[in-house]
Amino acid sequence: MFNEKFVNELKHFGIFLVIYTLIFILFVKTISYTFPFFISFGIAFLIQPLVRFFRDKLKLKKGLPSFLASLIIYSLFFLIVYLFFSKAINELKLLLINISAIDIDKILKPIQDFISRVGVYFEDIDPSFVEENSENISNIVKGGFNILGKGLNGLVSIAMRVPMGITALFVIIISTYFFSRDMDKINEKVKSIFSEKAKIKMSNIKHEGIDMITKYVKSYCLIYFLTFLQTLIGFSIFRIKYGLVLSIVCAIADILPILGPGLIYIPLAIIYFIMKEYFVALGIIILYLIISVVRQVIEPKIVSVSLGIHPVLVLAIMFIGLKAYGFWGLIYLTMLVVSYKVLKASNVF
Repeated sequence: MFNEKFVNELKHFGIFLVIYTLIFILFVKTISYTFPFFISFGIAFLIQPLVRFFRDKLKLKKGLPSFLASLIIYSLFFLIVYLFFSKAINELKLLLINISAIDIDKILKPIQDFISRVGVYFEDIDPSFVEENSENISNIVKGGFNILGKGLNGLVSIAMRVPMGITALFVIIISTYFFSRDMDKINEKVKSIFSEKAKIKMSNIKHEGIDMITKYVKSYCLIYFLTFLQTLIGFSIFRIKYGLVLSIVCAIADILPILGPGLIYIPLAIIYFIMKEYFVALGIIILYLIISVVRQVIEPKIVSVSLGIHPVLVLAIMFIGLKAYGFWGLIYLTMLVVSYKVLKASNVF
């Protein structure tokens, strides 16, 4: 009934799907324990050219090349973090100074007017209506307190994770050194379990995988840069203070699933609205809508061109993945398609 080639490809895909799904489930279930080692191995892999330079060009022996490479990379990382937070703290100080100089009455007056209007409205409410809907009103109040409680619990949870985060960072730094030092041994050990034919295929998979992942990362870096650029231009037009810092924060927030740049735009629009800067508040909302629309339009196109996938398939991956299992669903389907394309390009199937 079906073409033999199609049947064989379907069988191969079915086997791949089962194996991939099992590996992904194992990965998700253990990620909270293994993430420092995945991160450190990835960093160690990326700094191998620097390690080889110290070892082959400067003739450094034993673990010194790995130590120097790790030291340079992490020193640069901590320097960038320090400069960013120093700039952010200075901007925050200026912001607090400006806030202290704001006429509080100017901000409180619209809030007081709103409360007064609400009070007049409540005076006209029939007491029987309140009695009949007391349960609903009670539920609304309880819901408000629940949200507040969850927010406080979230802050406590973050505070409790700080020591674990410091420990994880320490593990990542130490593991990076050992992985980078023993990377050649790890490669040889892995290759030793395969036949010569399989080694060639593994080499092809490695090169195709690196190429595909590089293209994928570049495509999203371009998307995040466009978010930064649009925000910077928009904030400059509306003469919003600290535009550069806020644009950088928006680009970083764009990496976060669900939240995105709205984490900055929405509170900023509310602040300007309260300050009766209605034109600026409206402009911020319009700018946010433009950025969101542009993101939805260009993301499938850029990713599809980078990975050689049809834009409709990219849209399907994004929608179905997020709809089914949120962030992990998106990762699952994205890596499913990317992994299968890598194996196909490497002639594994």
